[in-house]
Amino acid sequence: MQKVNRLIGRLDGFPLWIVGILLMAVNFLPCIILGEGCVFPYHDQLDETILSYVFHAKYLGTGAEVFPEMMGGVNVSGMQPSAVLFILLYRMFPVFWAFLIQYGIVFAVGFFGMYFCAKEITGSSILACGAAGCFCLLPVLPVYGLSVMGVPLLLYAFLCLYQRKHVFLSFFSILLFGLTTHLILIGYVVLGFWALALIWMAVNRKPVKLPVTGFLVLLVTYLGVNYRLFLERVPGQSGFVSHREEQVNAASPFWNTAWDMFRNGGEHAQSLHKYLLLPILIMLVLGAVLYRRMEKPEKRRYLAAAAGMAVLVGIALAYGVCKSSLVTDFRNGCSGVLRYFQIDRFYWVYPACWYLEFALSAAPLWNTLKTAASLKLIVLAAILFPTMWQIGANSYLYRNVNQMNNGSAVTGFISWESLYAEDLMEDLEEAIGREKSEYRIAHLGMSPAPALLHGFYTVDGYSNNYSLEYKHRFRKVMEKELEKVPETAAYFDNWGSRCYLFNSESGTAWMLGKDRHIVYRNLEFNMEALKALGCEYLFSCGEILNGAELNLEFVGYFETETSYWGVWLYKLL
Repeated sequence: MQKVNRLIGRLDGFPLWIVGILLMAVNFLPCIILGEGCVFPYHDQLDETILSYVFHAKYLGTGAEVFPEMMGGVNVSGMQPSAVLFILLYRMFPVFWAFLIQYGIVFAVGFFGMYFCAKEITGSSILACGAAGCFCLLPVLPVYGLSVMGVPLLLYAFLCLYQRKHVFLSFFSILLFGLTTHLILIGYVVLGFWALALIWMAVNRKPVKLPVTGFLVLLVTYLGVNYRLFLERVPGQSGFVSHREEQVNAASPFWNTAWDMFRNGGEHAQSLHKYLLLPILIMLVLGAVLYRRMEKPEKRRYLAAAAGMAVLVGIALAYGVCKSSLVTDFRNGCSGVLRYFQIDRFYWVYPACWYLEFALSAAPLWNTLKTAASLKLIVLAAILFPTMWQIGANSYLYRNVNQMNNGSAVTGFISWESLYAEDLMEDLEEAIGREKSEYRIAHLGMSPAPALLHGFYTVDGYSNNYSLEYKHRFRKVMEKELEKVPETAAYFDNWGSRCYLFNSESGTAWMLGKDRHIVYRNLEFNMEALKALGCEYLFSCGEILNGAELNLEFVGYFETETSYWGVWLYKLL
């Protein structure tokens, strides 16, 4: 047992970052085996954001201001990618492999950034490896770049500049973060925290030259990458009034919202940390009891852990305030940025903060207690096990191993191949028999993403910044249908980023696969308004029984063995 304890002690100083390479191999092996048969979350990722990379890559270097494929021509600012550097991947590789490489970079940065950051602040390779192993397996959406997974790397760069070491690597990391994240997702948050740190350093007369330079590098990078956003705020420069001017912010109860954020985290930035809450609080209490026995470095770590918990609580409370009726009513009465800018996205730092908080709150006990190293390791494993189990059950690794073993018929997952259904899109293109740029299509009950990725031109689409005038024109198509269901009308009118053909029979559904056997019996669309948008064909997820009344000519029904969709093709007369 003494040998085991000595081995664990030596292991705690060993460079365990090598575990990250092993985790990458295990995590991506099923994806490589499955190829386009692998599965990833499609909501807000494969149905929207990935198209921004595809379009920007297609028109890279052309100076295009409009992407003509979607919504009759959507402004470039309406399809801003979250990580401009990754556009190059979609220029160089097929879309699937570009996406998989992007995920690989995000995964690697998540592990190594967290490992080196946690090792820096705890001094323990084992704690750093535990935090990094959990963090990198979180089911983040790769299309958002390093907006979640890059936070520990940026913090590590700041700490290195503060200590005046690894300067070149730190500036490179800052530049990488700026080019692979977006200002309105995470940029304003990290700049804000960095500015607060600079103020603290100035007040305490710490050397600030390198940290200030790092702040300026990140700020200038964001200004350069997001110049279009700033130009749109200049009167007369945007060229259109955004549909976001009609968006309505919904309120939620303050305490319930704050507690839910503190316990569960937020949308698109899942931290899966709820089983760490009690252990972290217990470790903080034990740390307070043992504080007098700690060496000076451990006292600093404990105080940092206590401050970190205060920050986490503060973020949850601030999120609750942002979602309260007081704030949302004020924002709904404003126009422009104050109305639609989602300032509550500061919770995107939550995943990184929680796993750093775990490592930091454990470090004083890990380094102070004279208990056998093997016992401490067992306790640490027991603390992490529920969280590791939850992460594993939600990870992409689990999804794809399950898919590889059982297939979609058992898992219910939609694979890349079946979602984009390239063979089905080819059949539809052949049935229409015209150059795709000569006509436009609309979709009923299905996402336009497969058609757009295939190269079809659509009158519908998913964009967070398109013309308000176009939204109004599109609404005329389904005006009578929206009158039948006020909830569906509110979904479109109060948000509207999904500019789809919603209706009274399938509501706001847009993922109705061929197994659903949908039938539309009494649609009341304004087909003249749809034709005025340039639409000539309709891809429907179900048969339209009153198609003749709508002046629709049935062309044929199409599906393939691997396609998620079954498409009823109609021509507008």
